[in-house]
Order: sequence, then C-alpha cells, then structure tokens
Amino acid sequence: MEYFPYTPRIGQEDLIDFLEERLKRRDKYIIIQAATGFGKTPVVLATLLPYVELDYKILWTVRTGNEADRPIEELKTIVDKTGIEVFGFSFRGKSDMCLLARDMFKTAAYEDATYVCSRMRKKCKYYSNYIKRRFDISLLAYKPILYSEILKYGSEEGICPYMLQYYLLDYADVVAMSYNYILREEIGKFFRYRLNFRRAILVVDEAHNLQNINLYSDRITLGTVERAIKECEENDYSRLIEYLKILRSRMLEMYKEIRSKGEEDRLFSPEDFNEILDYALLEDMKRKGESIRRKMLDRGKRPRSSLHHLARFWLSVLELFEVNGIAFIANVERDNLILEIWDMRSGEILSDIWPQFRCVIFMSGTMKPIDAFAETVGLNTYNHIIIPSHYAKERVRSMVLTGITTRGEHLSESMRRRYIDVIKTFVKMLNVNKAVFTASYRVQEELIEAGLLDEIANYGELFIEQRGMRGDEARRLLDEFKKRGHGERDGILVAPMGGRFAEGADFPGEELEAIILVGIPFDRVTARTRKYIEYYESLYGGEKGRYYAYIVPALRRASQAMGRALRSEEDKVLIVAADERYRKYLNLLPDYFTNSCVQVSLEDYEGRLKDMSNLFNS
Repeated sequence: MEYFPYTPRIGQEDLIDFLEERLKRRDKYIIIQAATGFGKTPVVLATLLPYVELDYKILWTVRTGNEADRPIEELKTIVDKTGIEVFGFSFRGKSDMCLLARDMFKTAAYEDATYVCSRMRKKCKYYSNYIKRRFDISLLAYKPILYSEILKYGSEEGICPYMLQYYLLDYADVVAMSYNYILREEIGKFFRYRLNFRRAILVVDEAHNLQNINLYSDRITLGTVERAIKECEENDYSRLIEYLKILRSRMLEMYKEIRSKGEEDRLFSPEDFNEILDYALLEDMKRKGESIRRKMLDRGKRPRSSLHHLARFWLSVLELFEVNGIAFIANVERDNLILEIWDMRSGEILSDIWPQFRCVIFMSGTMKPIDAFAETVGLNTYNHIIIPSHYAKERVRSMVLTGITTRGEHLSESMRRRYIDVIKTFVKMLNVNKAVFTASYRVQEELIEAGLLDEIANYGELFIEQRGMRGDEARRLLDEFKKRGHGERDGILVAPMGGRFAEGADFPGEELEAIILVGIPFDRVTARTRKYIEYYESLYGGEKGRYYAYIVPALRRASQAMGRALRSEEDKVLIVAADERYRKYLNLLPDYFTNSCVQVSLEDYEGRLKDMSNLFNS
C-alpha cells in the first residue's frame, strides 16, 4: 500500500495483497479479472513499483498507442502524492513522432513515416541533432511524461522525438506502449536490443484482445490491383501489366462466383493464382514498387505503391502457404473483392513470447472463463484472481428479455417488428442517455431498413456508428453524444457490439445510463467462421474448440458493451439483454449484470421496464 495514491475501495486491498504474495513467490504468470472502473491500473502499478528499486523495468502494454497515456497519468498521480522518484513515459510510433514526415505530409501513416525515416535519415536535421546529442536528458528523465511532452520538446529543440524515446528507455522505470512492440518481432526488435526482458515485468492490459492478435495478416483488393496496373502503365512496366491483368481477371471471376451463390466469403487456395505466384516475378514487382516509392518521395508525395504492396502480399502467401493456423479468405464487400491472409494463431505464437519476461500480468474486466483465456494465449500454468464487482446491486438493474432473438441468417419481418417495438419502448420510457448496441452491422442495418430510426427519432438525438467511419468523425460523434447526457435532449447511440463505441469508449456518470443489447454478437457462420472453429477444434477438441472459437468471444463482446456505462461506484445503469439465448450464458456475463438479473417476457416487458426506471429517480 506504500505507493497507492487513493483511499482504497472495496477489493483493491485484496488485489494488492494477492499480487504482493504472488510476486514474492516468483510466480511467472498472473491473471487478474476485475470489472471496468475497479481501478486495476493504479493498484497494479503501485504494487509493482517496489520492484523498480530492485532494478526491474515495468513494461505496460495496451491494445493501441492511444491508450498508452493512461498508466503514465496514474504514475504521475503516484509521484505527486508519494514523492517516489521514478521515471516513465508513454511510447508512440513514427506516425506520431516523426517530425520530418509531419513536415512533409502534416499527418503520416505508420508505413509512410517508417519509409521516410529509412530513406531520408542521413539528411534529416532532426536525426542529425539527435546523433550530436544536442539535448539535455535531465530536462526529460526526472518525472513521468506523456509522449506529447516528448514530442513538444523534440519540436521545440529540433531533435527527433522518436529517437529520443529510444534514448529514454535506458533511464525509464516504466514504459507504456502498444502490444505491437512486444508481440511483433519486426517492430519490437529495437526494444529487445535496448531492454533486458529478463529484468522486466510485463503487464498486458485489456488482455482479452490477445485471442485476435492476427500478427501476420494482410489484405489486398481489386482496387489494389487496378492501382498497380496504373502504376505500371505510368512507369512503362509493360511486362508486369500482363500478369496483373490475369490477376484482376481471376479476382473478378471469384467475385462473381461468390456473389452468384449469395455468400459473403470463401476460402481460396494460393494455387488458384499460379500465374502470379512466381518468386522471381514477385521480387521484380517488389523492386519496381520500391522504385515507385522512391520517386514519389522525391516529388514530395506520400511514398506509396500498390505494386509494392501487391508483391509483399503474394510473397507472404508463398511464405505462409500450408502453415497450420493461416487461412486465405476471399471476402466480398459491396462491389469489391478482398483477398486476405488471416492468421488465426494466438496460443502458438504467444507461448514463445511470455517466457522471456521475469513475470507477466494479464488483466481485463472480461476474461471469463479464465481457463479458456489462459489456454488460447499459450499459458499452461498460472495463478489468477477474480475480484467481485464493487457496484451496489441497487445501482444496476438488469433483465434478459425472452420471446425475442437474432438467431438465424436474417431477421424475419415479425422479429424485426418485435425488436423495433422493444427498442422504441426502451428509448421512450428512459429519459437518460442510452445506447442500442446491436449484435452486428447486419442486424443494425436490417432494423434501420425496417424503419427503426423513424420510430425512435422523437425520443432523443440519434448518433449512429456506420461502417468505415473515419477516426475523426467517430470522435466528434462520441463527444456530441456524451454532451447530451448533461443537456436537455437525451442522446440515443446506435452501434454494433465489438465496434469502437461498444468496446473502445467509456461513458461515466450521465454520459450513458441505459443499455439495450440487441441480440448476441455471435460471428455470422461464414467460410471464415467455419475455418476458425475448425482450427480451434483441431487444437482443443470438438466441443471445447467451438466453445473457445465461437461462444466465448461473442459473450466477451457482449460483456464489454455492458461495461461501457460503469466507471465508478457512483454510476448507475439499466441493462436489457434482448435475446432469450442470454439465459444459457449467464455464467459468462459480468456479475454486476447477473446479480440483479431477472427474466422478463415480452408481455411483461413494458411494466418491468417502468418499475426498473425508478433507478433514475433515486
């Protein structure tokens, strides 16, 4: 408790005691499940800080770089309140930290920034100033700092902030970063060079995401091929055009075949594209694509080449062909065909990574069942703790609604009508910010097509998550929705479970107080889903394999959606699980939901909802 900066809440001292004991016993793998809003980050961070004095580093990994600031913000609080001398920072990639790429393009994707750095490093003034050590490390490495502070210092002093981060690794006690720097060898090789993993404790935050890491996945589209042909025409690579036109023709045939059968996707074999799968040809494509990238950069344009991407994709296909756990998927989206390398492996790859560290701590609010999580991420032995939720029963009202389900390929007309009526009653009766989290975009679009939005528009301002929504557009929508919780007119968020709002956003207090789950977010049974289940059945046996591949991920997505409204003990939420199949899976749902859950028929729904709505009058 020495470094914990807050008054402990229920369960936090129990977790600290558990962690201290497991670390003293030199346990290798520790799994923590505690509900969203419990305060896992400050508890774990404070418990690990004494190991800094023993010359261990704490490596804190998160799903995306955007989330890396959170543990460092908590570290700042610990330092401010306890006076401990510790240095840590949030690490970001070149797309955020390359000043030269920013000078050239204002914003740069990771691949663009990486290419600019590799091609122009010798001429880069920022890198030159870094090499000449034209900076005072004492101005940075004395207290916890966010990546934005490193970026600001680098910009003001004319020094490469990306390389500054690597220099700071030698001084850091705590580093927060994306999973990729640990899991992807080609990205994390400099980390391995600068850090001794044997003297590091790794924390994997939101660890339920690990099952879907897809480390070696890639994709191309018909558009990729069209752009590659155009590049060849512009650069007089006439010999390659012939092969690319054959590829385009094959892909168009595949597109028509999938469409004619009314399917979404199918598995394909690399042998379907024998004409293009010639190693010498692909290496020639890659070299010519590299030449195009150099020319683009010389002209001050983004160094992109579809020809180069195409070559890399097919070279990867050659390398991964017949590797167990790799699938090749042809997927139809609107008027496009996507060819994808899909890496289904998690346990096999991850089991080689974890032993490199002194200790690995996995934590999330949605890891039940623990044995399934452990097996799918490559753990044979582990110790775990499940912290009961700290939300008072009277602050969470929940029901499973029977007589309604999204089961099947499509919703029948009568089922669409039932769902629209249920949702309309929900938004009409509850005068708070509310979310309609749908099982999938497909279900969401079917309900919208059947008139959902017209039926509910009078009961709040609508905010709809759509396919392909840009990040900046999504942020604006999210901010506007949250404001409605404090305004006169309530907001109604309509979004799929597993999407950016149902998993990646938090809505404390009045920002979200009522949630209805429209169905269970099972993956649609397509060629991709069948292959995934088949692969897991080959690893874990028939019944268990299907459970791990199909059932557990869907209920984790539902659990994530339920937790969006809960961040503190003061929050309150009403949750309707609108699919009778939830009754079978209560053991996979959060205890704050099941502790107060009642089963309600369609006939009794409106009355029970009215009774539960008094939650917002108390």
